[in-house]
Amino acid sequence: MDTLTLTRGPHRALAGSPWVYRTELEALPAAAPGSLVRVKTWDGRIVGWGFYNPASMIAVRLLGRGDGLVDAASVVRQRVRDAWAWRQPLMGHRDAFRMIFSEADGLPGLVVDRYGPMLVVEVTSLGMDAYLDVVVETLVELVHPEGIWEHGDLPVRAREGLPRVNRLLWGRLVTPVELTEHAVRLLVDVTGGQKTGHFLDQYENRGRVVAYAPEGSRVFDAFCHTGAFGLILAKQRGAEVVGIDIDPQAVRQASDNARLNGLEGRAVFREENAFDWLRRESDAGAQYDVGILDPPAFTKSKDSVPQALKGYKEINLRALKLIRPGGYLITSSCSYHVSEADFIQVVQSAAYDARRFVRIVEIRGQGPDHPVLPALPESRYLKCLIVAVGQ
Repeated sequence: MDTLTLTRGPHRALAGSPWVYRTELEALPAAAPGSLVRVKTWDGRIVGWGFYNPASMIAVRLLGRGDGLVDAASVVRQRVRDAWAWRQPLMGHRDAFRMIFSEADGLPGLVVDRYGPMLVVEVTSLGMDAYLDVVVETLVELVHPEGIWEHGDLPVRAREGLPRVNRLLWGRLVTPVELTEHAVRLLVDVTGGQKTGHFLDQYENRGRVVAYAPEGSRVFDAFCHTGAFGLILAKQRGAEVVGIDIDPQAVRQASDNARLNGLEGRAVFREENAFDWLRRESDAGAQYDVGILDPPAFTKSKDSVPQALKGYKEINLRALKLIRPGGYLITSSCSYHVSEADFIQVVQSAAYDARRFVRIVEIRGQGPDHPVLPALPESRYLKCLIVAVGQ
């Protein structure tokens, strides 16, 4: 096993981060991409060992600490078991949740989502891909799914030297899968759509917003994807909902979900650019009791943060103009590079320009099936604010 040496400096890996960047290493060895390497400090202390990829900005993803015997297959197998074991008592009532959350579960580059009888796997590191058979074998032993689908058509895989391919890894394909979430039946296509088919990280937030919607509320759900936020309010609060999304497949699925719940008379979904809809509708003034903004990430790099902040301000300003005094805006950002403080400032700036008095009544984030690794701030990416809107 090759050994890589850190340059002198206060590296994050020395404080517990599992990432070692290329720029933090004295030299890149000739070790094969995807192989296991050790990392030591400039004065010879072993930091740990992990997957090596010289083509990635994150050159080493640590799998273990110290200088013990290395049996990566056993480590991967045990961490899959551990991830399943601690989630079971927390997620026992749910038929869909994130079973493995990459570095936060000690399995860098591995995501596994459970959708009833199906598991969906994403592998985004070259090193972890070599242990995919071990992962699948352990998942079958633990969960007994009907099928395991790999969602592999991801740009990051190409950068890691992995093929962009979707495929059935084990068993038979079951799709769409019907789930129940906060009393609403939802169909999820595990082979298409965004992420692995559904935004599992917003589960708790979708349930929480029910408390802020009066009976019979008028609701807009911008960037609605397959309609879960709005449909839960239509089902539980008798809300009149309009959902907007630019993705025609998502809009069709949202409409199917409305029919599945007998809510087609209360929830209407439109295929349109949400920016355009918010701009046009806000010109007509306050019309809604509750607004929901759950856009995709506006930035995936530090360089584009200023432009992303402009986008977040625009949609929040328009949304606030649409909400009647006494109503609520539920607004989210899943862009890690936009900090919670920056996001709050965006909402304040939007409220000032919209001439609305607002108060943040809850600051929320991703659910417990998406745990945060304290040494890796990147693992806390979702910000969700519940904002009370006044005059």
